Order: sequence, then structure tokens, then C-alpha cells
Amino acid sequence: MKFIKLLSYLFLFLLLFSACKKDDFTSEQWSAKAEEKKTEIDKLIASEKCGDLTDWNIEKVNNFWCGHVYFPVHKRFKSQFNKLWEEYLALRSNEVNAGIKEGIIYEPCEEYILFNSEPTQLSCENGKSKLLYIKDLSLSESKIRIAPLKIKIDKYLNNLICSGTENWGTTIRLKDCGVEHIAYIRTAERPEIMKDIALYNSLKKNIIEREKPNCSTGKYTYPKGVKCVNNKPVVELSE
Repeated sequence: MKFIKLLSYLFLFLLLFSACKKDDFTSEQWSAKAEEKKTEIDKLIASEKCGDLTDWNIEKVNNFWCGHVYFPVHKRFKSQFNKLWEEYLALRSNEVNAGIKEGIIYEPCEEYILFNSEPTQLSCENGKSKLLYIKDLSLSESKIRIAPLKIKIDKYLNNLICSGTENWGTTIRLKDCGVEHIAYIRTAERPEIMKDIALYNSLKKNIIEREKPNCSTGKYTYPKGVKCVNNKPVVELSE
């Protein structure tokens, strides 16, 4: 009986010791464990030969801190992928919690994303699944896709009316050189126009990187508010 009690105390001690050790992990250590889990996910995806694309899907999953991440996922390992991703998120959560205790200040997520991060296509290359993004588009394809977006965004801006009671927000639209600060009306959900602008900016960035326009360095300006001028919203800028 004493031996059984001794084993019970020893087991309890090991559990407590293990819990304490877990709490002692630094944010850097938790980050390393999360990266190991991410590598495990990448290996899982790479282990499945890509041949018939009908067996694959683009999986959109929530990132821990903000935004989304996309993966090519085969129907054969979808449940295993989901399990590994939940484990990955838990490790990232532990990393942030440890970081906060260490005094690390984490920047809040931006309310609206300036660029589109969604993949444009799922493909098979040399037997491996691969996601293609806007950066993979050719210059000509980028120009074809951006043309109707510019028309749609310009129409939205031309139809805006400013009476002084609207809940205005500001964002940027990329130009060949620099940016254009524009106003939009905030809503409870992310406005559709912001998705269009994010896609426009991603395509414009792709075009700029390929054409490499000769731009001089200008003054940095940032928005400080929106005012009504002749019933139109105008973004006030400060240097």
C-alpha cells in the first residue's frame, strides 16, 4: 500500500513539474515549437502526390493573430490537416501569452488589409500541389484584371456624397509613383469596396514591380481626417 501511495505521489509530482516546465517556456521557445508544427503541416501536404485537381481544395483557415492563410488540401488528409492546424494555433497562442508576460507589445491587426492575399489558382507542378498568387500573374494578365477594378473604384468614389454625418475611413490606392489617399464609408462588416481596393493594390504592385517606373522620392504624408468640400469627401493630409 505504501508503495502504491509513493507511486501516486511521484506521478502527481511529475505532472506538476511538467506543468511548471510548460509555463516556463519563453515566447521564443513556443515560436520554435509552432514552426516545427508548421513544418509538419508542410510535410503532410508534400507527401500527397498531386495529379487529379478535383481531389484538392484551397483551404482557407484563420491565422492566430490576424487574417487568413491558404493551403492546398487533399480530401484524403483534410481531417489530419485540421487537427495539426488547431495544434499550431494553440502553440502560437502560448507564444503570444508568454510574450505578453515578457513585456512584448504586439501590434493590433489593421482593421482593413491594403493588399489581397488570396491565391488565384491551385495547380499541380511536378507531382506537387502549389498555390498561385497575384504575384505569379504576368504583366499583361495583371493589366487585364486591373482595368475593370479601376472603373468600379472610380465609380464608387464619384458617387460618394459628404454631408458631415457619415462615418468616414481612409485607405490608400497605389499609383505608378506613390499613393492616393481616398475616403470610404465605414460599415459593421468590411466594405466590399475595400476588397476591391485590396485586389487593385495587389495587381498594381505586380505591375509596378515589372515595369519599374522612374519615381523620385516625394514627401511622406499621412491622413488626419476627412472633410466635406462641395458635398464631396476630401482626405486631409499632414506631412
